[in-house]
Amino acid sequence: MTKLIASSIVIATLVAGAGCKTGSPEVRKSIIAQMQTTKPRLDGCYQIALARNRKLPNGMITVELIAEAGTGRFKNVLIRRDEIQDPQVRQCVITEVGRLKLDKPPSSNTQIPYAFRFTAVN
Repeated sequence: MTKLIASSIVIATLVAGAGCKTGSPEVRKSIIAQMQTTKPRLDGCYQIALARNRKLPNGMITVELIAEAGTGRFKNVLIRRDEIQDPQVRQCVITEVGRLKLDKPPSSNTQIPYAFRFTAVN
């Protein structure tokens, strides 16, 4: 049975996204923390997809979203890059990320790019 290893979250995309407004270092830290909380659920979706299709590739899914001013809710979650190409994994990412919100809302809407890496090993 294929085991899912702890997938790394690509933080460089968040911190160094070209032309993206990610707010203060405190906001970036909060975004990273929120994304890390959802990663186990995303890994679970990927593991289910691997059980359906053992040839599913390892890869990254990059999202772009907005942390809403005042509420901190993550909204308008869009997939910008999808190396896995599994509709159910893609929908899982959109749904799970869309449930997140920052503990301390930003003072203005904050555009966020973020990448998740999914890797399976035998």
